[in-house]
Amino acid sequence: MVKISRGVVVGIGKVKIPKTLEMNHEIQLLSFLDIQEAENSYISTCIHLRIDGYGKTVEEAEIDMVENIYYFLRQNFEKLEPEAAWENILDLFSTDDWSNELWNAYHKVQIILSMQGKTTDNIASVMKKLEQLAVRIKELEDKIKTAEMEQIRVVLANEIRKFAKDLIVDRTTINYKVA
Repeated sequence: MVKISRGVVVGIGKVKIPKTLEMNHEIQLLSFLDIQEAENSYISTCIHLRIDGYGKTVEEAEIDMVENIYYFLRQNFEKLEPEAAWENILDLFSTDDWSNELWNAYHKVQIILSMQGKTTDNIASVMKKLEQLAVRIKELEDKIKTAEMEQIRVVLANEIRKFAKDLIVDRTTINYKVA
């Protein structure tokens, strides 16, 4: 069992925030932890950006995290000059005591999964999901191309929730042996 200050880690994964008309920046895959805080209380936390999502289930927490990541990135690039926006992200990627705790837990889970014979090297699956995601984004943008710019923002923000699950491109849950 991997315990951290906020609870027990129950899974790890990667999320991809795609380039869109609204947020036209390439963001690399972001790693996250799923944490059980209490019986019906979960936190999904993006290690890179230190952004959380909360829910009564892991899936709800992940969707909330994806929405929060998307909102943060949009605001980051809208409110800051490009160089300052990228510097802000780099600053968040830098390690401190909290991110070290998260990364150490992520790596411990990887080792436990390896001991269980499970792989987290799902490159082919991730690539396929990324390709499908790119197609869905293109279809969405083509659908709303004729809308006014402000309407596009509203539609895109609403659509992110609809396919937030698809932005989780890799997830592995951990099964602990109960002694």
